[in-house]
Amino acid sequence: MDRGRGVPHAARRALGALRVERRNGTSCAVRTSGPQDVGWAAPAAALIREAARSHDIAVRSEELLRSKLRSGRAVLGFFGQELVGFGYYSEWEGGRFLSHSGLVVRPDMRGKGLGRALKLALFEASRVRFPKAIVMSLTTSPEVMALNSSLGFVPVPFEDMTKDEEFWKGCETCRNWEEAKRLGQQCCCQGMILTPDSQPPQAEDND
Repeated sequence: MDRGRGVPHAARRALGALRVERRNGTSCAVRTSGPQDVGWAAPAAALIREAARSHDIAVRSEELLRSKLRSGRAVLGFFGQELVGFGYYSEWEGGRFLSHSGLVVRPDMRGKGLGRALKLALFEASRVRFPKAIVMSLTTSPEVMALNSSLGFVPVPFEDMTKDEEFWKGCETCRNWEEAKRLGQQCCCQGMILTPDSQPPQAEDND
C-alpha cells in the first residue's frame, strides 16, 4: 500500500486560535471545540446541509455534531461572531483509522485559506489523541482532492480503508447514495489516506 506523508509542521499551531488573513485585511479565527461550543451544532449542521445541496457530502445530525463539539473532536472557523467553517473527526477500529468529515466553508468565505486552516486544525486535534492512526478522506471534490494531495494524502482503493460498517453507513445520507447502490458501488467518492510514517511536506499559505 502506498504511504501518505506525515502531518505538516504548520499544524502545530492549530491547538490554539489560528487567524487566517483575507485579502481585504479582515481575518477569520480557527480553533478546536470544547464543551462550551455545543450551541454551535445547529449552525454547523446548517452549513453542512447547504453544502450537501451542491456537493457530495453526507448530512449529519445535530446530535452527532453536539457530541463532536463537546468532546473536542471538532474545529470551528469564525468571521467575527459568525460561524463560517466547520469540520470534525472520528476514530475507527480502536483508533487505527481516523476520518476527517463534514469539512465545510461558507461559500462567500472560500478561496481565502480557511479550508486549509480547518484541515490543519483537524490534523493537530486528532493526532494529539491518535498519533499512530491512518487518516482517511472520501471526496469527489477536485478542490478537496487538491488540498488533500498538497498535505500528503494519496489515493487508495476502499480495501485500504477501515472495514468498520458504521463508517460506511455514513454514506447513506449523501445525495449520490441511491445511485451508488443501484450501480453496486460501496461509495461514489475517491478514497485517500495519510499515514504518519514519513517526512511532513512544507506548509503552504493558500488553499
